[in-house]
Amino acid sequence: METKSETPASEVEVPVPTPTVSSPPLSKHSEMVVLNKRKVCWAKRDAFFACLDRNENNQELCPTEKEEYYNICPGSWVKHFNKLRIQARYKSGIGRLKEAGVELPQSAKKDEAYLSQQA
Repeated sequence: METKSETPASEVEVPVPTPTVSSPPLSKHSEMVVLNKRKVCWAKRDAFFACLDRNENNQELCPTEKEEYYNICPGSWVKHFNKLRIQARYKSGIGRLKEAGVELPQSAKKDEAYLSQQA
C-alpha cells in the first residue's frame, strides 16, 4: 500500500509579489527636454524622407539625413515611421493604378483592405 508523501515546507513555492514602480511626474524642464527631443526627431525624419523622395528612395544618396534620423530618434519610433511611410507609399500606388483604370490583382485588393483597416 502506497502512502502519499508530502512536500517538505522548504520546497513549497510561495509566489512573490512583484513590486510596482511608478515614475515621478516630470518637471516642467524635463517636459520641455522631452518635447524638444520629439520635435528634433520629427524634423530629422522629415528631412530624411524628403531626401528619399527627391532621390527615388535611394538611401545611399541620403547618408547624412539617414544617420541623423537613426541616431536621434528612438528605434521603436524609426520602425513605426518607416512602416507608416511604406503603407502610405503602397496606398498611393494603388490609388494611382485605380485612377488609371488598371484592374488590381486579388492579392492587392486584400492588401488594400488590410491597410485601410490599419488607418
